[in-house]
Amino acid sequence: MNTSARSNLHNAAAEETMRRSDSGVGVIKTILVIVFLGIVAYIAIKTIPPYVGNYELQDHIRQLAIEAAAAPRPPSPDALRNDVVKFAQDQGLPVTPDDVKVTVAGKISIELDYSVPVDLKVYTVVLHFTPTAEGRPLV
Repeated sequence: MNTSARSNLHNAAAEETMRRSDSGVGVIKTILVIVFLGIVAYIAIKTIPPYVGNYELQDHIRQLAIEAAAAPRPPSPDALRNDVVKFAQDQGLPVTPDDVKVTVAGKISIELDYSVPVDLKVYTVVLHFTPTAEGRPLV
């Protein structure tokens, strides 16, 4: 074999080796990207439901405060508190009567302060929510 043929064969072998090692790096990068996206999806699946539940709770207490303020005889603070707690628990939110502050004095005010622990297997994130709503009488 002449020198130029040997050199071409050597170059072809070197290129093939580089392609194999590049494809190995590509496979590793692809696996890491898939693992990363899986972790992000897992965190989203675990943390989004409390935010959706809080949004629905916020909407409910806003509507409840408006309706209570418009009523000829407003409901008692305890009745409003019980309604809020029941709705929150139906949404899977860990709200207790102590987390709800209801004020009926010229206007209806409903304030909540609660936390939702989210277990991510290696770490527990505590999400803190403070929804509020006010309803003023129409008179």
